[in-house]
Amino acid sequence: MRGRQAMKNVTANLLLQLVTAASGLLLPRFYLLAYGSAMNGMVSSVGQFMSYLTLVEAGVGSASAVALYGPLSRKDEGDVNAILAAAREFYIRSGILYFILVAGLTFGYPYLVEGQVPAETTRAIIMILSFSNLVDYFFLGKYRVLLNADQHGYVVTLVQCLGTVVNTVISIILIQMGFGIAMVRGVATAVYVMRSILIYWYVRCHYPYLDFHVLPNKKPLAQKWSVLLHQVVSIVVNNTDLVLLTVFLKGDSLLEVSVYSVYNMVAYNLSNVVSSFSNSLGSGFGELFAIHEEEKLQDAYGAYEFLYDMMLFICYTCMAGLLGSFIRIYTSDVTDVRYLRPELVVLFPLLGLLQNIRIPGLTMICAAGHYEETRWRAVTEAVINLTVSIALVNHLGIVGVLLGTLASYGYRTFDVLFYNSRYLVKGVWKRSLRRLAVNGAAAGISLVIWYLFPKIPATGYGSWLVCAVICGLISAAVILTANRIAEPEQMKLAIRRIQGVFGRGGRKKEVA
Repeated sequence: MRGRQAMKNVTANLLLQLVTAASGLLLPRFYLLAYGSAMNGMVSSVGQFMSYLTLVEAGVGSASAVALYGPLSRKDEGDVNAILAAAREFYIRSGILYFILVAGLTFGYPYLVEGQVPAETTRAIIMILSFSNLVDYFFLGKYRVLLNADQHGYVVTLVQCLGTVVNTVISIILIQMGFGIAMVRGVATAVYVMRSILIYWYVRCHYPYLDFHVLPNKKPLAQKWSVLLHQVVSIVVNNTDLVLLTVFLKGDSLLEVSVYSVYNMVAYNLSNVVSSFSNSLGSGFGELFAIHEEEKLQDAYGAYEFLYDMMLFICYTCMAGLLGSFIRIYTSDVTDVRYLRPELVVLFPLLGLLQNIRIPGLTMICAAGHYEETRWRAVTEAVINLTVSIALVNHLGIVGVLLGTLASYGYRTFDVLFYNSRYLVKGVWKRSLRRLAVNGAAAGISLVIWYLFPKIPATGYGSWLVCAVICGLISAAVILTANRIAEPEQMKLAIRRIQGVFGRGGRKKEVA
């Protein structure tokens, strides 16, 4: 059962990330052409500032999911209701505080970008973007937590996928009809509200026993403050760059923010596609921790890490080989700022790889609920990021904040690998490093072959896609071959597990 649920979640998440990636590539280009780099930079910058405000959620979602693993596996409906009732109370309080903070941001942010975009447009964007989070706090959050904890997160994912398609189509139509950016962003908020209604309907049909008004059980959510600390660190590490650029670069800050956001758009979408594989498995591993199936956990993690590392290096090898030509094509009609910068073409793939190497270990930490045990390790990462970024941003601009992120990723990635091996899935440290070395060497060989390979010039999206297919085939062939040579038995086992999940070759033993 766990294998089938995991595959549903993986498939749904992968579909969502592909749809989101397509939308994330289409809409910013329309924004750039219709509204200019400064307006595109403002929308990206506001989004990053608002990500800080989501800290009012205070780790309730993740702590609630961890608390629900046990009761759901025992089918203890009373305990499930009590935990969700507590989550509901916390979400409502978070929503009230979030509303107050948004009001402050609406007043203060326009002064940071004064003279670059109209203040009334900025305020309208802030209010529109905030509404979807308010819906989440006051209405949707508790339902999403339940579905994710019960390995039914694919329902939320498929609804999001539908909403993304609808939003993208309508937004493009509105832009071409000449509507302002506030109206276009308002459509996305309206779609979010509609998909929340669909999720509510599904939960009420499939969980008829739910009662959010029973006596709340707040004890299992006690470590929400430790979860919050991890969320603070995550937001600082992953969302500080645009905030620092906005604050420190002054007059032309939104133009530089736009440059950063175009590169980050590619990095973000690729990272989401990669992480969709791990995000879908968190509840499955959480159940294994809850029922103490350590042997199955060891086997499942070994197969998961093996497959994940291969996929990760294939993806980022392709990004390293294709990013420059994509940026050149994507921004060919935009002339208000220089977008193609070789140093960014090198740094963004490297950062993406370092950020995602840690994902298998982080999946275990979250599934086991080890938020309190790892909180100071996470804080160290944030301190490194802020210290280096602030020291370099005035001198190096975008490169400065990227070097700060690179330093923090380098520390935390190997710290996560070490912690996971020592405390959770014991003894996998050397195996994990060996796999990284094999895949890293294979990725390097793939890039050498790619740059020596005779190919057509990537002058448009069609020719670029042809190049992308060739690059993907080269990197996949080299990396899969290297792993087959390095771990032939694990490769055979991984193939059998995949066949078992898809139902080919008889019923196989399921994992995760």
